[in-house]
Amino acid sequence: MNDFKKHIYLVRHGRSRANETGIREGAESPLTKDGEQQADFVAARFRSIPIDVVLTSHYVRAYDTGKKIANASNVPLETVSMAYERELPLEVQGKHRDDPAVKQAVAQFEYSWMHDANTNNGEHFADIKKRVVDLTELLEARPEEHIVLTSHGFFLKFFIAHHLLGEYLTPDIFVNQLMNTMRSANTGITYFTVSGKKEWSLCSWNDYAHLGEIVRERWYS
Repeated sequence: MNDFKKHIYLVRHGRSRANETGIREGAESPLTKDGEQQADFVAARFRSIPIDVVLTSHYVRAYDTGKKIANASNVPLETVSMAYERELPLEVQGKHRDDPAVKQAVAQFEYSWMHDANTNNGEHFADIKKRVVDLTELLEARPEEHIVLTSHGFFLKFFIAHHLLGEYLTPDIFVNQLMNTMRSANTGITYFTVSGKKEWSLCSWNDYAHLGEIVRERWYS
């Protein structure tokens, strides 16, 4: 049993309208035409990779990406409650990410992470860490050996950082060292194996070979 390996594929959703416009839209932002194409490409990629189930965030862009993968591989699709994107303060919702007031609000919010000073709303470091731990336990407990999870850029960065650094991951390290340097492409695949002893090993990060020559820097936004 200790030599048993589970295979976990983390997939960022396809390009969304929020990625395209820069407007923070929350859960309802759909895939764009480019995003639909990206999702088709990654779904085709998984036809040659054994998978048993696709788990997904309930957000539209992640769900629709996961649905394409599940349909192409003829496997079940299930939503999981803890895989959604981080929740920012309410005052930035519906506004452009480059709005100076939005930038200031987000910077203040992230400052509060590093100084353990919770604001009135928005999701803090400990909140996201709890979701990551809960999701980890769910993935480890699932009976399937090959699992795809479709989720979101920020949340997946945190998930990966948690499994690489464990208790050494702090708000300061994440905000100042990792958050803006871990770039991920829409539909990029990150692959972990999990041993029977529940030891997680990162095998590949942000693999977007399925996008071929059409990949562009703008698809990272």
